[in-house]
Amino acid sequence: MSKILDLPSKKIFIKDLQQAVKCVASSTENQQKSIKEWQSKGRTFSVVWVQGTVLQVSNDSDMMLVDDGTGVVKVIGCCKIPHMSEKLKHGQYAMVIGQLMAVGNIPVMRALKFQNLTNHIVDLETCWILEVLEHILNKE
Repeated sequence: MSKILDLPSKKIFIKDLQQAVKCVASSTENQQKSIKEWQSKGRTFSVVWVQGTVLQVSNDSDMMLVDDGTGVVKVIGCCKIPHMSEKLKHGQYAMVIGQLMAVGNIPVMRALKFQNLTNHIVDLETCWILEVLEHILNKE
């Protein structure tokens, strides 16, 4: 899994994950490592970064639903995140970096990193929209 952690994450709205399509891997190395590549709105990615409010957490804390205002994503594998010390809670505003696994009305991503942003002073929810738009405009 260390190779996937070395890849850059793309800031993206959940609604764009709903419309993503699988790509043919751009390199032999990615094919050998089984790293899935996706494309949405002309942007190719393997690892995505989303931010939103935690709507639901499973009893075993291994799955959560996150809403960024454009859609909802199901995040799985939360218990497997290295150095995850904080318990996931309903209502937290959070950042999740992960690998897209499936698309649809509720896309599924496998968590690689989680950060609770609830207690930060800046209105991060408002800033997030601007960050994603900047990321898209700069074709990152």
